[in-house]
Amino acid sequence: MEPLRTSDPARLAGYRLLGRLGAGGMGVVYLARSAGGTLVALKVIQAEYAEDPDFRERFRREAATARRMTSPWVASLVDADPEAAQPWLATTFVPGPSLAEALAEHGPLPVPSLRVLGARLAEALGELHAAGLVHRDVKPGNVLLALDGPRLIDFGVARDPEDTSLTSTGVVVGTPGFLPPEQARGGRDPGPAGDVFSLGCVLAFAATGRPPFGTGSVDALLYRTVHDAPDLEGVPAELAEAVAGCLEKDPELRPTAEALSEALTAARPSSPASPPDPREALRVVRPPTPVADGIPGEKEPASGDEAWLPEPLVRLIAERSAAGLALPSIDDTEVDAASAGTAPPDAASTDTPGAQPAPRGIGRRRLLLLTGGAAVVTAGGGLAAWAALSRDGENDAPAPASTAQPVHTLGLHAELTGDQKTVGRAQERGLRLAVDEFNSRADRPFTLAVKTVDDGGDPARSVAAAKELVADPSVLAVIGPTTDATALASLATYDAASLPLIAVSPGATVLGVMGSRSFLHARVTDTILPFYLNAYLRGTAKSRTVGIVDDRAADAYAWEISSTLAKIMRDARQPAVPKVVSALRTDFGPTLDALLDGGADSVVFAGYHDRAALLARELSSRDFPGARAAAQGVLDARFLSAAGDAADGWAIVAPVMDATVAPEAKTFTAAYRKRFDAEPERYAVETYDVVQLAVRTLRSLTTGRRTRQNLTTALRSATYKGISRNLAFDKKTGALVVDGSGVYLWKVDDGRFAYQGVASFQVST
Repeated sequence: MEPLRTSDPARLAGYRLLGRLGAGGMGVVYLARSAGGTLVALKVIQAEYAEDPDFRERFRREAATARRMTSPWVASLVDADPEAAQPWLATTFVPGPSLAEALAEHGPLPVPSLRVLGARLAEALGELHAAGLVHRDVKPGNVLLALDGPRLIDFGVARDPEDTSLTSTGVVVGTPGFLPPEQARGGRDPGPAGDVFSLGCVLAFAATGRPPFGTGSVDALLYRTVHDAPDLEGVPAELAEAVAGCLEKDPELRPTAEALSEALTAARPSSPASPPDPREALRVVRPPTPVADGIPGEKEPASGDEAWLPEPLVRLIAERSAAGLALPSIDDTEVDAASAGTAPPDAASTDTPGAQPAPRGIGRRRLLLLTGGAAVVTAGGGLAAWAALSRDGENDAPAPASTAQPVHTLGLHAELTGDQKTVGRAQERGLRLAVDEFNSRADRPFTLAVKTVDDGGDPARSVAAAKELVADPSVLAVIGPTTDATALASLATYDAASLPLIAVSPGATVLGVMGSRSFLHARVTDTILPFYLNAYLRGTAKSRTVGIVDDRAADAYAWEISSTLAKIMRDARQPAVPKVVSALRTDFGPTLDALLDGGADSVVFAGYHDRAALLARELSSRDFPGARAAAQGVLDARFLSAAGDAADGWAIVAPVMDATVAPEAKTFTAAYRKRFDAEPERYAVETYDVVQLAVRTLRSLTTGRRTRQNLTTALRSATYKGISRNLAFDKKTGALVVDGSGVYLWKVDDGRFAYQGVASFQVST
């Protein structure tokens, strides 16, 4: 829970607000206390959304649905006013975590907990279905865990299956990855069987910690839901049949919610090793923390000494219960009339959503403005000293006082200490070589500096690294980050500051379609690489039927490679045998059997180096004679060491050149060797090219126009013929314009990656 903000009123609709439980673009959910001491979750919608008739109708529907629910396994409605200026809805407060939060912190649930979870949620859905409604958004975030059982929440999209008033053609309602195939297609709205499918997804997630259809882009999740089998590796054997039944593609083959509840509640044969019946598992220990009537939703448990949840989760719920009881009352928000002006006539009451408290004394907002102003003055006065003290050997910006020329900084956001530190180091060296060359020119109009930050490959650290570069006003452009995950995590930070971010090594397609104003994607995306794989397999390898292995362990990367290649094959009427492999499977024998049974004479692995080695060894043990290919995720020395002799013969298409042997990189390689006394590593020359583009573009701007935003605009219109690729970008998205350059073919020969030169983009005819 977060504390209230200065803009939040002290009271709404007769409830005293205590904190924020969550917030979104359309409203806020508060923890609130009634005059009688009852704690509620108060959902308040922003006034501008309430003006939308369709949105208000949806909110009315949610309140009406909640009123009809009497199941003990639903967070019951306390009160609501859908007609208020700011519509609001209060439900009993459940102090436990959501299922998603519980799994993130404590991992998958044991079998007894899973049986109780499934049986009680199925019971709640059964009541909903009996009332002629469907939930349509059963997911881990909409399941709360209480001491006596789970609670299903959020009926915002629940409705009668026959009612299409809130449905538009092609619109998918629900959460991708947890919605049924008929809902994922966007054409048919689900009935009660759709909720059962979603509950099956929730149970699989609770049992394994993984969504059964993986994670990644919305398109990937929808495609897998419709076409792929669910990943049920790790689901306990005693629950596997029930979960698999829920996940049948055909709604007619799924059990009803009532049948599922009965199946999960049915007693097991008695034996010392048998798990307890869910009804028995519902008996809980009353935690030592006092629990009072002020915690709605807590039911008096049956006598016994066995909890339905593991001890860490019971302890977490008890702590939150105690915290809810201990929350003190707060004073009404106060605003100084002298600074804020005269309050509106209706501002005296704070019992109505949106009303302002009466003015009295100095307000918190004014205090913050005063202290904030002082902080700004202090920061401004110490900026030069801070900049000088923050420099170190890695960030070697020349001191501005030593030259009359302006100094502009290029930032490097890279993974310098993590799993991909070799790539990060290569990018840093490519950047420094280009900067050194520019600074050595007598006719340069400015001096360049370099500032590096290391995120260690951690998305959380990536955000902090981005903030550090954004905070330095001398940084006009940033090269990086190194990986897809760190790029996705930090992109919003750079975008908010309009600081151009040029990615050299990430390949996720989603990076180019997020509507960023400052992002430039300087390599072909992962969805482009399958065109090169297809050209190699159908052209050079003369393959007739391609076996495609989609490794769930590689998630979105694997799906982008495999699904795009499968589509290319279908469009060309070329036979293909796609096979999805669970992230938990380490035996690739059954996978290869399926490919061979389908007539595959070549294999493409869509995944990373470690599991590619498993498949390589399996292919070698079978003396598989056909072509074996992959994309850049396998271009890793660890593939060679793990696969051994089985790696020989593999072909890999990747957006990186081997500058040590490529004739066009001869001059670059000589300069690199002289500067670093080492051979250029992969992604060094690609980074060098990007920096050359950035410097040329920056130089084209006059002194007064060298700003971050102007540079972003200029970069999106610039073109540059580099050593490794031609650089030009889509002006709207920042995506690289694909012209057939920048992708290269590698083969494993005698235990090493042997560079073959530019890869073909099209099949020769």
